[in-house]
Amino acid sequence: MSRRTILVVVSATVLTAAAAAAPFCFAGTSVTLPLGSGGAECELAWKKDGVTFRALTPGSSPTAFRLVDATGTATIDLASVGNPVALANSVYIRATTKGGFALTDAAGHYVQISNSDGSLTGDTTFVVQTTVDPAGTRMPVLNVAARPTITPDVRSVVPPRVNLALSDARLSVQPEFADAVNEAFGAGSVAPGDLLATCGGTVTA
Repeated sequence: MSRRTILVVVSATVLTAAAAAAPFCFAGTSVTLPLGSGGAECELAWKKDGVTFRALTPGSSPTAFRLVDATGTATIDLASVGNPVALANSVYIRATTKGGFALTDAAGHYVQISNSDGSLTGDTTFVVQTTVDPAGTRMPVLNVAARPTITPDVRSVVPPRVNLALSDARLSVQPEFADAVNEAFGAGSVAPGDLLATCGGTVTA
């Protein structure tokens, strides 16, 4: 066998090995994917006599609202495929959404939130419009009080495609939003840390 033939055989072997390894190129690393679609439905837990709730994007019940048209990213460790707990724990989502709700009373005071920006592990801000600030200010509104239940469905590793179902996301009130609500509807209407809503949703990436 000539030297040239040997080089050709070795090169072909290397290329074949590389092709065989391609499906495992994500091993040991997390991948960050753009969201293809997604949203959530939330059931409002907070209420006060004399204050009326109105969903800007209505949900499936009179006290539910939807967060729609999610854009952002989802990060997941595809090396954990086969270990559902580790796979779910590796998920991180950062997204913006449209939608929200308004609260009003008989005197015309109101608080409206819309256009969220947040993640699974931190504060989520909304544009908050009130009687004294009708133009609106973006501020922290809620915090994910406990990590929701996440069920990943890895549709493909190469190229990576993932569906994520989220449930039992418990959202608590942030101090800035509590101040806005108390200013509108009276001191003591809500306190930081109170449960605001419970949500579930789906995203594709």
